[in-house]
Amino acid sequence: MTENDLVRAIENSKITVLRSIQKNLPADLSSFVEDVVQETYLKYYLAFKDKPCLEGDSLHRWLYVVARNQCRNVWRARKKEGSLPFHFSDDFSDIEAANFLEEEETLSGKEKTEKWVRVSVDELPEPYRQTTAYRLAGYKLEMIAEKLGVSLGTVKSRLARGREMLAKIMNKNQKEQEQDL
Repeated sequence: MTENDLVRAIENSKITVLRSIQKNLPADLSSFVEDVVQETYLKYYLAFKDKPCLEGDSLHRWLYVVARNQCRNVWRARKKEGSLPFHFSDDFSDIEAANFLEEEETLSGKEKTEKWVRVSVDELPEPYRQTTAYRLAGYKLEMIAEKLGVSLGTVKSRLARGREMLAKIMNKNQKEQEQDL
């Protein structure tokens, strides 16, 4: 791979990489966008420096997945350090949507965000809600599988689908809240 090949790949794929980051990196970790972009293209360079460059859809798919994985790595690292903006317990039964709106005025920004996420998780259909709640509470995948009596693959599938549903629910809730203002 020549320098020109790398520059051309970056120019052709920067929107794809940024979309992957936008979709997979929580807003509270937005300070890591530049790091994720750099790591994504560094991995591309290292993987293809002695091979033919990817082009077209193959390039976009490869970079999208690498950027997504880099976002997940950032989130995991922040979680391990304990520097995520809030921590979940696995008890989601104490929050109802109606109470959330009434209490909103007395909460700090961090508390509002945590409650908003919890309310959104509560809107997930079972079994996605329970699986997602355990994961957000910090349980490892194997432990979730054991607690729910399902396979590891089922847990991964539920988490992936639950994450997609949660993103849609949260976007819908945010739009509704913005319209109310």
